[in-house]
Amino acid sequence: TNLDRDDPRPVVQNFLKNYKAAYKIDPDMVGASSYDAFMILVNAIGRAGSTNAKAIVTALKETKDYNGLTGKLSKFIKGEIVKPVQFQVVKGGVFRRHGVVDDPEIITPPVN
Repeated sequence: TNLDRDDPRPVVQNFLKNYKAAYKIDPDMVGASSYDAFMILVNAIGRAGSTNAKAIVTALKETKDYNGLTGKLSKFIKGEIVKPVQFQVVKGGVFRRHGVVDDPEIITPPVN
C-alpha cells in the first residue's frame, strides 16, 4: 500500500483524521493516491499561472519532488509517476510500516 498510516507528517495525519471524520471509514491507498493526483494538478495549475491546458501539461511534466501523502512524487515526460514503494504488514488488523524503497535507480522506470 502507498498510504503509510504511521507517517508522522502533519499532512498525512490530518488527511487520516479528516477523511475518517467525513466518510466514517478509514482511508485507503486509493483515496490517498487520488488526493495526491488532484493536489499535483492544483500545484501544476498554480505553477502554470493559467488554466490553459498546454500550460498545465507543461507544468505537470516539470513536477519534481512533490511531497504528497504517499511520499515524494516526480513525474516523467511520458507520464509515469515516480514514487517510493512502501511495504507494510498487518498487525492487529491494522496496516503498519515495514519498509520503503526510494532509491531512484530502482523506482524510476526506463525512459526508452
